[in-house]
Amino acid sequence: MMYERTIPRYLLICLTVLILALIAPVSAEGAGPRVVQPGETIEVGSELLVLDLVNLRNPDTSNPVTDLRRYKDDTRAKKIERVIGVPNDGYFKISDQALGGKYGRYFAYSEKDGLLEHSIIFSPAPAATPTPIETVTATETPTETGTPGVTTEATPTQTRAPLPGLIAVAAIGLCGLFLAAGRR
Repeated sequence: MMYERTIPRYLLICLTVLILALIAPVSAEGAGPRVVQPGETIEVGSELLVLDLVNLRNPDTSNPVTDLRRYKDDTRAKKIERVIGVPNDGYFKISDQALGGKYGRYFAYSEKDGLLEHSIIFSPAPAATPTPIETVTATETPTETGTPGVTTEATPTQTRAPLPGLIAVAAIGLCGLFLAAGRR
């Protein structure tokens, strides 16, 4: 009798651990900020990017970066074209709207240290190209009445569910099913 009750419990525990092992990597994608190195090129698109700009600090003083500045012709001696405020250099959010179409080299600036020698380059992210749609040509055979074959073109519709979301929904559903079965 005792043996019959422990098997479903162990099975439930094993399946729950397996489901959580599938959910954890999916939910952890993009959780932390991207660490930026001096001179790095960052592709900025419509999606919000979270950057860690700590490596752009002055290594001697380690004062935080407060601004990113773009200069005319990438020369620090010329006029400032754009200034982007950095409230937290360890967790800085940026998108193409913040840049306002002004891509290029941005120099780090600290209120305490002034203009820093480190810079990063913002470039536009490549536009997502839609997957080509294949056209299928089908030819009908002539009927007994003698009508010639008719050629038609059909475009197949693409139905794809995002895999990480599908895995998470399936895992949550299975957990609920096993919890309900365990209470019986």
